[in-house]
Amino acid sequence: MFRENAIVLAKRPLNKDHYLLTLKAPRTASEGRPGQFAELDTKRATLLRKPISIANLDAEKGEVTFVFRTVGKGTKALSELEAGQDLDLIGPLGNGFTPTGKPALLIGGGVGTPPMWFLASRLKGRVETKVVLGARSAEDLILREEFAALGLEPIAATDDGSLGVKGTVIDAILGSGLPLGETEAYACGPLPMLKALAELAEKRGFSLQVSLEAYMGCGVGVCVGCVVPTSAGMLRVCKEGPVFNSKEIIWSKIR
Repeated sequence: MFRENAIVLAKRPLNKDHYLLTLKAPRTASEGRPGQFAELDTKRATLLRKPISIANLDAEKGEVTFVFRTVGKGTKALSELEAGQDLDLIGPLGNGFTPTGKPALLIGGGVGTPPMWFLASRLKGRVETKVVLGARSAEDLILREEFAALGLEPIAATDDGSLGVKGTVIDAILGSGLPLGETEAYACGPLPMLKALAELAEKRGFSLQVSLEAYMGCGVGVCVGCVVPTSAGMLRVCKEGPVFNSKEIIWSKIR
């Protein structure tokens, strides 16, 4: 974990409310792993920093990329950044995904898609990898071109049926006929999606690693504001997570 004064290299919109932000942050880039996040300063727009997953990085160039959706003052401030500006960050934070060497199934829902891009780039050429992405509509389904550049054409699921399967990522997975028995699945997205995937993993007998979202006051484990119930007790999403084995989580106690 480092506190680093990063420099904005580029920012571009992905759609009406999602942005891709690339920073020069050599120290963070040197150690970041898929599933980890950073706390980004919001230029005083909010009292607290914004925890945002690392979407990808280039350690050699010292560059780190984030993808975020504008939902409030903090992310709006980030969307207004311009190339050349500085941005204070703390990262990389948390525990990321642990690749196992098994064929991989990557599942991203909405703004949970970016960590899957990072993981896919690290698994490329190492294991057979399939990607399933879900969103409300075709416009909301982000990073398809970035996955395609890795040679991975995502299976899409949209709520309105405007792209791919009409329905959820569960519908897309079951409808695709993907072999699940020997698969290691990795997922990030909204809680209902993760709960449904955990139930599917239990029924079909495959292993699932999930990246949980939670309100993080500090992002470094001090405030204990992001705890979740697990078989090992109450654990902090920002410190012991955000990635957990789905079997660890007591899903019935999460609201």
